[in-house]
Amino acid sequence: MTQADFRKELKSGLSGTYLFYGDEEYLKKFYAGRAQVHTVGDDPDLASWNTHIISADADAALGELEAATLSVSMMGDRSFVRYNADLTSLTEEETELLFDIIRGVDPDSTVLLIVAPPGGFDPGTAKKPSKMFKKYEAVAKLVDLTAQSPAELRKWIARRLSQDSLEMTPDAQDTLVRRCTDNMFILSGELDKLSAYCLANNISVIGTDTVLEISSVTAEEDAFALANAILEGDRRRALSVLHIHKMHRESAVMVLASVTRCICDMMTVAYLAHEGADKQTVAREMKMHEYRAGLYLAAVAGSPPERLLAAAKRCREADLKLKSTSLDYIALERLICTIPAKRRAR
Repeated sequence: MTQADFRKELKSGLSGTYLFYGDEEYLKKFYAGRAQVHTVGDDPDLASWNTHIISADADAALGELEAATLSVSMMGDRSFVRYNADLTSLTEEETELLFDIIRGVDPDSTVLLIVAPPGGFDPGTAKKPSKMFKKYEAVAKLVDLTAQSPAELRKWIARRLSQDSLEMTPDAQDTLVRRCTDNMFILSGELDKLSAYCLANNISVIGTDTVLEISSVTAEEDAFALANAILEGDRRRALSVLHIHKMHRESAVMVLASVTRCICDMMTVAYLAHEGADKQTVAREMKMHEYRAGLYLAAVAGSPPERLLAAAKRCREADLKLKSTSLDYIALERLICTIPAKRRAR
């Protein structure tokens, strides 16, 4: 079941047991909240009587879960039970007990939502579902909440803004996603900020200039921009970005660590690309969002993996100097000035 399918279930009415899996924590939190409201209402006092949140980390968690699913709703028609669990850590005996509990849920009086953390449930693949996927599918409705593709993020951004009768141009959407590193928690906050600004200033269509003016650059995006400038041999741009970090009194060691991580990721992407990997393969192998995988592939295009390996070694040398001398930012400036520009294809 996709999130679109789950939204349809919300409209028609939830029933029985659902299992949220995937690595997009924002969507899990959002839809779990919607599921609770649709089941027990939005009055916090009344809802508290019929809401049960249970963690698998607690002692006797499965016993509490069974008691919650069998409890009679108070001052309402139905109960909402949420069970947070890493399903891969359950023993075979615990898993069978969980299946028994699920089978005992009365779909007319109880909605049971099982939420697995990233990596807490192995679904297998669309062509070859895992054994556990097939077992859980027999007793629950499985909802895939994986990281959103660029196209899905754009649709989500449009839906969020439409609530305030606002629109955003495609270029502005791409700019915002790039700045927020496709993190939906960060994106949500930036969209709230943009909406407030535009409503206060009678702006109905959000363009790239507004995104650049109002939204914030994340540390990850800043590190990627600096690493990319270094690899491009764009010393002026790299030194300009570095100067901003210096003026903000950020630790030179931390700045270099972020840049090194980006360059090492680029190096891995370069090796994968050299072997013929596409954006989807890179995203899967590196557990990276497809949008960011595309940015990294574009950044390393035309750069042999050996060149990025050499850059990573220079980062290591700069790190040694940072930690063994008093050079501080001078070590980073030397790093920038010693990496030659990437050769352009003719």
